[in-house]
Amino acid sequence: MDDFIILGAGVAGLTAARELLRQGQRVTLIEKGREVGGLARTFEREGFRFDLGGHRFHSNNPSVVRWLHELVGEDLLRVPRVSHIKLNGRFVTYPIAFPNAFTAFSPLQATQLAASYALAHLTERRRPDHSFEDWIIKRFGSLMYQHFFQPYTEKVWGVPGRELAAEWAAARIGLPNLWQAVRHTLRPSAIPPATAIDQFYYPRYGFGTIPQALARDIVARGGQILTEATPICVQPGRNGFELFGTTPAGSFRLQGRELISTIPLDHLLGLLPQNGSTYPLHYRGLLCLFLAIQRPQISGDSWTYFPEPSLLFGRTHEPKNWSPAMVPDDSHTSLCVEIFASPGDPVWSWPDEQIRRQVVAQLGQMGWLAAAEVRHAWVVRLRHAYPRYDVGYRAHLTQVHDFLHQWPWLHLVGRTGSFRYLNSDGVVEDVFRFLAHRFPQTAVSIQPMPQQNGRWA
Repeated sequence: MDDFIILGAGVAGLTAARELLRQGQRVTLIEKGREVGGLARTFEREGFRFDLGGHRFHSNNPSVVRWLHELVGEDLLRVPRVSHIKLNGRFVTYPIAFPNAFTAFSPLQATQLAASYALAHLTERRRPDHSFEDWIIKRFGSLMYQHFFQPYTEKVWGVPGRELAAEWAAARIGLPNLWQAVRHTLRPSAIPPATAIDQFYYPRYGFGTIPQALARDIVARGGQILTEATPICVQPGRNGFELFGTTPAGSFRLQGRELISTIPLDHLLGLLPQNGSTYPLHYRGLLCLFLAIQRPQISGDSWTYFPEPSLLFGRTHEPKNWSPAMVPDDSHTSLCVEIFASPGDPVWSWPDEQIRRQVVAQLGQMGWLAAAEVRHAWVVRLRHAYPRYDVGYRAHLTQVHDFLHQWPWLHLVGRTGSFRYLNSDGVVEDVFRFLAHRFPQTAVSIQPMPQQNGRWA
């Protein structure tokens, strides 16, 4: 019998497995895919390396940074963050920095935006923080919302801003009003918000280096990783549980004392008994189009954002700008083009070639590249890229936690498993918060920050 069985071999599951092994626990890790890494995999074809979306690693916790340095070693690079957003036909610095953001508009429009902010400060002070739309208009004004925040946000999530929880804005927008945004531009704070960082860490050969290093250490410490293993059901037992599943080689049965889930909540709930309820918690999907390009460089950005509804894609990043090792030679570059979509959206079922043609045509119209420069293209679809914070989601998540509390051996960890939008460094901290909670008498290798809105027992 294992001490711990872990569902999902993304960063959360792998980090939990490795650190539990370091605690002397017996661990088996279950991964449905052919390889470990989850959303943190690095995709390699024809000498080009692509991450499944651009993953930066940044933390204000020195312990987490030391953990990363020890794991990746000399191949950990420090990369400047250079990002822009296309507004009103012009590219301006992103995250939005004032007064630079106003340069995308005429003097009259800029004056109207500032007046809208001033009016909101007088008239919207008592507006409740119910939705994303409420939160932004209350602090920035209706015109700022319409021109700066609404287009990209609604493109990412596929729903109107009034249907997204205010908590999303509070968590992701580190500058709570226009005056503080201007003040931050003039006098940056010593510890900037996560959305305002100017550099980040990145492994030389792609973000997938991190899960691969974790997997090697897990095996070296005697842990077991089962890939292409699909869990079918979980049966509670007297001293833990039994997990049944299948692999290409046949069925399997495992026994464990404790279960850590990092997989989507709807998948977990489908494995458990006595679950006739459904909970309206939604994940947002992502389509990644990878383009191999015969040109030295497209732009100097680490990310570029495209809020226009007319464009199929919402964000791009150029891996070569993160590490030269992501392309085969200096005469080539590449783009990861992100299309925010979920199963059921029309583009999700488009043939790969149709997606490639439309994106390349739109990039050509922008003057970014010529179709003849594209040497190869690949499409990857990710069904559970982001948890979506709809209005009322917190109450539904509480209902899920209440249902799961009947099994004290079950723990939710990580972004996907706990339905919390965590960056990669936040996922690592979440694992160590769990360890500090589960093994309070045992020292852990980093000092975790306080737990917020999670469930482990």
